[in-house]
Amino acid sequence: MELTLPDEPVALAPGVPTRVPVQLRNPYAQPLDLRIYLARGRAAGWATVEPPQLSLRPGETAEVAVVLTTPAEQPPSSSLVPFTVHAEEASTGEPAGFATALLKVALPVPVTGSLVARREKHTYDLWLANDTRRAAPLRITAELDPPSGQVRVEPDAVLLEPGARATVAVRAKPGRPVTGQPRPFAVLIKVSDVYDTERPPYLTEVATGKSKPLVRAVVLGTVAIVVLVAATALIALHTGGHGLFTGRLFKGRDQAAAAPQQQPVEQVTVTRPYALIDVFPHSGGQAAAQAELTRLTAGGMPVRLVDSFATDVLSDQNGGFWVLLQDGFRNQQEAATYCERWRTLAPKCQVTS
Repeated sequence: MELTLPDEPVALAPGVPTRVPVQLRNPYAQPLDLRIYLARGRAAGWATVEPPQLSLRPGETAEVAVVLTTPAEQPPSSSLVPFTVHAEEASTGEPAGFATALLKVALPVPVTGSLVARREKHTYDLWLANDTRRAAPLRITAELDPPSGQVRVEPDAVLLEPGARATVAVRAKPGRPVTGQPRPFAVLIKVSDVYDTERPPYLTEVATGKSKPLVRAVVLGTVAIVVLVAATALIALHTGGHGLFTGRLFKGRDQAAAAPQQQPVEQVTVTRPYALIDVFPHSGGQAAAQAELTRLTAGGMPVRLVDSFATDVLSDQNGGFWVLLQDGFRNQQEAATYCERWRTLAPKCQVTS
């Protein structure tokens, strides 16, 4: 009998149930009726197997879950504790196989969140949620990369009560090059514990954009044309205008006029309120958005993938976005119920009015 447990240590939070998948495979030529249980030890007192019994045909594979729930008063520890899952034949009690993994009790991550661009230039909403049973005192910081310009967070500290939601505004003013091409920049936002500065951030979000030069290329081009025309006029005064403006200039202009225009994106309707599930950058993010859409729909969740350029309801700042959402709700409460129903599959789901 083959049993497979996760390779990485399982992190448990005090008082929070954690499901650990166990893969079972029957490699034999006869069917097996099995009972699944944990070996004696600390983890066995925290564990429930779902289902505790199953039957496998020859060559068949199945999965059960070991649900580990530590006591709410269990102190966190960085120590790794082994636990062993056994399978035995239900009729005879003969051992059929076992597998061992590691666990540790750690503080839960008390916050989930997502970053959404506003219509206002270089401005974002950071949506935070606390789905644990403990209040979360949070510090929100932001920095620019490259470190040129200013970025402001309002508010920069939040006490997020259990089950509560909060929105933090992030306003960036990146430094602008004097001339040349627009310069890319990134806003790095971190959500951390106010009191435990040694603990890694609970959440890290990144927004990207481009800062335009102070003097646009078209202005420089116009100045160059003025200088060229002035120089040409001087030459014409001395040559009588012979040999000026060959067909090359007109040819380039005709080719530009004949260039095909970009096809407009077919518009779609998005109604408010809607449930915002996830956001991906338009440039290079379509594959990731499609993959997430496939995962969510495979789990039975009704969801749409919308191009932000296809509707005026969504922001298309910084090059646009691929947005996973669901709409058609009659009110905000109905949208909130949708998010709560699918919270396990889509933890970032938030209602937008």
